[in-house]
Amino acid sequence: MYDFEEFFQIGKELSKTEDEAHIRSAINRDYYSLFGESRKYLVEIKNKKNLKTKIGIHTKVCDTLRYSKDSTEKYIGDILYTLIEIRGFADYDWKEKDLKYFKKVFPKVKEDVEKGLESLEFLKNKYN
Repeated sequence: MYDFEEFFQIGKELSKTEDEAHIRSAINRDYYSLFGESRKYLVEIKNKKNLKTKIGIHTKVCDTLRYSKDSTEKYIGDILYTLIEIRGFADYDWKEKDLKYFKKVFPKVKEDVEKGLESLEFLKNKYN
C-alpha cells in the first residue's frame, strides 16, 4: 500500500532549491501527501467507500473531514480547504501569483501539512 507521506519527503527535497518551479512543485507534493493520506484514512479506517471515486474527490475528502463531528477530522479538513486554493495557484496560475507569493505562503503550507499528517497518525491510532 502506497505511503503518501513520501510526497512530503519529496516536497522537502524540492524546497531546497528556492526558485519558483521548485517551490510550486513542493507545494503540490505537500498538498498531495496530506490529501492522499486523508483519503486513505477515510476509506480504510472510516469505511467511506464513496471516496474511492475520482470525480470531485478533492472536495469530497475535504468536506467529509470539515463537516465531521470529530474535532481532529475538522482540523485536517480545514487545512485541506486552505491548501486546495494554494495548490491550485501553484499548479495552474501563471499570472496572478508569483515567486514572492509562494515564498510567503510556503512555510505555512509546510507547517500545516506536517501538523495535518501528525493529526492523521493520532486518528489512525485512535481508531485502530
